[in-house]
Amino acid sequence: MHTVIAGTDVRRAKVSIGLPVFNGERYLKEVLDAILSQTFQDFELIISDNGSTDGTELICRDYASKDRRIRYERAQYTRGVTWNFRQVVLRASGEYFLWVAADDTLAPIYVERCLDVLQQHPEVVLCYSKAVVMDEEGNCLRREEQQLDAASDQPHERFHELIRMDHNCGALFGLIRTDVLKRTPIHGDFADSDRCVLAELALYGKYYCIPEYLFFHREHAARVTRMYPSRQERTFKLHRERPPKIVFPHFRQFWEYIRCIRRAPLQWRERLRCYLQMLRWLGDNTQRLWHDLKFVVHQAVSPFWRADYMH
Repeated sequence: MHTVIAGTDVRRAKVSIGLPVFNGERYLKEVLDAILSQTFQDFELIISDNGSTDGTELICRDYASKDRRIRYERAQYTRGVTWNFRQVVLRASGEYFLWVAADDTLAPIYVERCLDVLQQHPEVVLCYSKAVVMDEEGNCLRREEQQLDAASDQPHERFHELIRMDHNCGALFGLIRTDVLKRTPIHGDFADSDRCVLAELALYGKYYCIPEYLFFHREHAARVTRMYPSRQERTFKLHRERPPKIVFPHFRQFWEYIRCIRRAPLQWRERLRCYLQMLRWLGDNTQRLWHDLKFVVHQAVSPFWRADYMH
């Protein structure tokens, strides 16, 4: 894989901002302007272009030629979402890291406010804000009032909050301590792996939610979750180079939770309490696990049904 790199500023910035993008020309200028307009300016911007075929490359090269903080890297062919999200983190050199999607945007004070919290509270590993959900044209659809309490002093209690299935994963687009993020797998190759990353981060420290609406998430028809609503479909799409024959996304999620408990620097009592939370998770998600099995059985027998019908 050959990457083409633009941008020449090699200094170590306080914050690394990672922008993974694929065919994102529609909103890309708006997103880049929002990043470059941040009141906190000591950052590097790492753009990983996953082999876009639209005008993304021209836009990125134009911005990189005007701002030395931008490092633009382009894959010659599409490597998939997982690879792209991991790439921007692996390239990061800042003490703190922020993912920005190519269709979302930020208030100008977003990075500054999140950074203030992390610098003042060393026990906090991730800081994010309340969110506004926009439509394709940027009009407000609703304000997110997510009930996610990950500020407990007890790791197993934070872990319990993050393994729930009734919260969205908007917190992943908060400011994160880079050294902690790099201790995790960063981004898995299965659908909704962001839940596992968030759960593992919570084993290292607290979350803090700024009670202001500084993050703007865009809902549109081209979003992966809209195009491929089931986890099984999305997992297939994550493997562009070598799609798997069968997938068990909820079983995979369970085992990833177990692995992150093993990796985390926990005392044995806390580790045990986290494992007990996973027993509770199994009970709460029995139907989802059964759905994985039914999906695979349907995949296995449907070719025979089609063959019988043809005959």
